[in-house]
Amino acid sequence: MDDLLREFLTETSESLDTVDNQLVKFEQEPNNAKILDNIFRLVHTIKGTC
Repeated sequence: MDDLLREFLTETSESLDTVDNQLVKFEQEPNNAKILDNIFRLVHTIKGTC
């Protein structure tokens, strides 16, 4: 597997784990804008890396 692809998959997997955790927190605190901002930032980073 290409090194660049391997790095992308590793970073994306880590980011998706973080997104998963942040979504659970956001369910518990739906008015917390910082959590929502973090989710959007992480997804935007994944999209940009593609």
